[in-house]
Amino acid sequence: MEELTALLALAYTSLLAIINPIGAVPLYLAITATYTKPQRRRTLLRALITALLVLLAFATLGTLILRFFGITTYAFKIAGGIIFFGIGWDMLQAKRSRVKTTEEEELEGTSKEDVGIIPLGIPTLAGPGAITTIIALLGQATTVPQKAMIYTALVLVLLTTWAILAAAPTVLRASGQTGLNVMTRIMGLLVTVIGVQFVLDGLSTAARELL
Repeated sequence: MEELTALLALAYTSLLAIINPIGAVPLYLAITATYTKPQRRRTLLRALITALLVLLAFATLGTLILRFFGITTYAFKIAGGIIFFGIGWDMLQAKRSRVKTTEEEELEGTSKEDVGIIPLGIPTLAGPGAITTIIALLGQATTVPQKAMIYTALVLVLLTTWAILAAAPTVLRASGQTGLNVMTRIMGLLVTVIGVQFVLDGLSTAARELL
């Protein structure tokens, strides 16, 4: 039971750090600036459903995708760790990582009628980092209860994301841009550490297989 609880905590913190709903607050407010409250709620719901479906699809098919392309789990972990390090480095500087969304995507998003799917759902919430994380976590899960903990963590993270973005105007007023930057830097530190750990785990597994 303790092992499952620890796995749930690891999966939750990893996914929360990489999705980084705090960092998504400015973009969410910018692309829904002219929306009414009901429109914002519907947009946020579509974004979360989109992110959930995308991440569930990759969680379910991730192993098959790796096998199809002949990619080992440890190689995927090393690549994922490098991606995390890049995202974390941007977050440590309180910058929106361009691995998630580019300036062109954000600008185009403000002119779309339905921004809930793109760019908010994909790639802001369900971006390369989140996809890599869910596949890597499930790659380590060997039993049904372990996999259940990871899926539970995903749902909890998206519920947390909903709570933060639903209260985005209040969050911005309460913390200000400086407060958001501080929280983004803290999440960036977590993402960077996770990235380093993924690389170390991948290298140690590769070394054991080679030896």
